[in-house]
Amino acid sequence: MKFCNLTIDEFESFVNDEFSHYTQSRVHYEGRKALGLDVHLVGVKEGEKVLAACLLNGAPSFKFFNYFYTHKGPVFDHHDKELTDFFYRNLTDYLKQRKGLFVLVDPYITRHLLDGDGNVTESFEMDDIIANMEHAGYVHQGYNIGYSNDSQARFLSVLDLTDKTDAQLLKEMEYKTRRNINKTIEMGVQLRDLDEEEMDKFFRLYKMAEDKHGFSLFDLATFKRMKKIYGDNARVVMAYIDLNDYLALLNEQLASKRADYEKSAAELAEKPDFRKLKNKTAELEKAAIQLEKKARDIEALKATDGDVLELASAIYVFNNHELYYLSSGSNPAYNQFMGAYHMQWEMIKFANQLGLKRYNFYGVTGDFSETSQDLGVAKFKKGFNAYIDEQIGDFIKPLNPVAYALYKKVKKK
Repeated sequence: MKFCNLTIDEFESFVNDEFSHYTQSRVHYEGRKALGLDVHLVGVKEGEKVLAACLLNGAPSFKFFNYFYTHKGPVFDHHDKELTDFFYRNLTDYLKQRKGLFVLVDPYITRHLLDGDGNVTESFEMDDIIANMEHAGYVHQGYNIGYSNDSQARFLSVLDLTDKTDAQLLKEMEYKTRRNINKTIEMGVQLRDLDEEEMDKFFRLYKMAEDKHGFSLFDLATFKRMKKIYGDNARVVMAYIDLNDYLALLNEQLASKRADYEKSAAELAEKPDFRKLKNKTAELEKAAIQLEKKARDIEALKATDGDVLELASAIYVFNNHELYYLSSGSNPAYNQFMGAYHMQWEMIKFANQLGLKRYNFYGVTGDFSETSQDLGVAKFKKGFNAYIDEQIGDFIKPLNPVAYALYKKVKKK
């Protein structure tokens, strides 16, 4: 076996064949290189065959050193003790030559599969992997629950697309979710891509989510950089509704309902004691009144907010294996149009059209109690028939123990 830098083609071929995360990709590497960021492709080969691959990011840390991180990597079978020892032993030498202070890895390894309520449905052997990593000098950071600025979420909400039609996927969703999706279609909610000049539209909606949930993570420049890095493998989309189209639809429905009411009322005048007809006429009148009110409300909304309402927006990234729903936001003033439901459904269909196996709603806290901070978000994702993929978590190895101990002390202050 030989530890070496991989060519971009060697790396891409391997990660396309082996299940891997979007951050372990050619577009991620080329995007970071184009921005002048420190990025490395390393791996293990036996002859011409690649056995392991890893995209590593580097960044200055603690004045004279560099911090290294591989997001959801490296990509190889961590149950293989010999390969694990060989890769990480050589990685240590490689990073020490580059003034490494410490390295953090969080390989894309599933510990448990859970249902949407947090009940374990399948478990995978982890003890040998953790033992192999500890033998290589890596300290497991534990099975944390919740969100952290220092690590990725360990619990991923995932929809299985394998060998399923769009109709099957819709049928398997919870009734409320399926009903809301169908309502958005009936109302004429639409989805379109935003170009680079329109990223502020996405960011305005994203900021509304930040304000609602009380967090602040990324600025507009970060999202623009993300879109630039992933290029054609990223989509920034927005769900919207044209109120003129919706009003035309409502008025068409109203005209039809009025005609049905007038016909039923005329029949009732001839048969005033026909109870069933009396109930039908009353229901038709009630429905017509409701449509009239809805049309008036939409007219008023159109007068104050304009013809087109921007409902929800999100940024998505995809590779050969999954489509990932990364960051999003919606305008709570327009919740009645359920833009987030429409956006998710259209992107689920897009992922299915690409032939991907998984639609990754991304992180939830892993707290499935009724007091969870993300209870609403978790239930929203669960409604699409998503299950939970619990990851193994982070491992850290100090590369310069003395400097790293000092770094930790300074960081605590």
